[in-house]
Amino acid sequence: MKILLLDLGKQMRGGQRQVLYLARHLQNIPGFEPHIVAPEASPLPGRAREWNIPCSTIPAASDLNPVNILSFFKLLKKIRPNVIHTNDAKGASLGSLAKSASRHDFKLIHSRRVSYSPKKGWSTKKYAMGDMIVGVSKEICQAMTGCGIDERKTRVIHSGIDANLYSPRKSKESLFTIGAIGALTKQKGMHVLLDALKELRQKTNLPEWQCLIAGNGPLMNDLQSHANVLGISDAILFLGHAESTTVLEKIDVLAVPSVDGEGSNAVIKEGWATGTPLITSDLPSNLELVTDKQDGLVFPNRDAKALAEALSRLMTDDDLARSLVKAGHDSVDRFSVQVMGEQYVQLYKELAT
Repeated sequence: MKILLLDLGKQMRGGQRQVLYLARHLQNIPGFEPHIVAPEASPLPGRAREWNIPCSTIPAASDLNPVNILSFFKLLKKIRPNVIHTNDAKGASLGSLAKSASRHDFKLIHSRRVSYSPKKGWSTKKYAMGDMIVGVSKEICQAMTGCGIDERKTRVIHSGIDANLYSPRKSKESLFTIGAIGALTKQKGMHVLLDALKELRQKTNLPEWQCLIAGNGPLMNDLQSHANVLGISDAILFLGHAESTTVLEKIDVLAVPSVDGEGSNAVIKEGWATGTPLITSDLPSNLELVTDKQDGLVFPNRDAKALAEALSRLMTDDDLARSLVKAGHDSVDRFSVQVMGEQYVQLYKELAT
């Protein structure tokens, strides 16, 4: 069974890593032939070739560029996939255009990784044209059915991680280190974290601390200015882009203050994999992963004071931190690449019958 994995992302982020993980898993399943298609300028093809995964490129990251469409259609005639599996919104457009125009019979699967409801018109129609929509959380599937998508055409398959790629945290630094990892966009809630750190600065019974924020994005300057206004810039280091593997081994607690739009948060799973106690907002998608006071602490969304209290607890209660880490090691097994891959294989087989 030939599986064409389409992703039009221009960066190497979580969705692109999922494509690589899935393709590598499929390579090890008898009867399955994965083939990645991505833009020429994307880092994904290079990574795929490093893993000896068959890969083709199309000229651009656009879904409506006529040259791109023609290039993709030519690839379909060459590859003749049994399944086209799209992995981002633009890829969903291109896959749906192919579905409507192609004489070649294939099944179309769309994976959706954000919980925002798609806009009316083509943004929703393209998903409706799929034979199956995979949401990486229940919240995403609910958003899709709320737009009129038949519930029977939705499936929840959480994103997976390869825990073997992550090293345990190293010994503690002299300063207690709080960490946050994610794009510097509104949905990631870094402004909530900064407000919480201001609250934390007012507490006198805590060890000395610092905060590392890893990620790039349009809010970098705004967040740095906000930290200055709050008077906490001396305790915060904005790292820019940094691999999560290198950041997690340096921190004592992971903060996940996302405010909306999350899918199946990879950073939470990475925290579990590295033995890092974590705190997350109570977004529905986050609660599909984390159980409060068991494998993480949960605080009310956008509540900076509550986040500060949770940070304070983990800074002063080593027993609590150890118990969260222990449970996290068990939790990460439920979201392995192996589990995710097996669920997709089952789905492909179902659609082929």
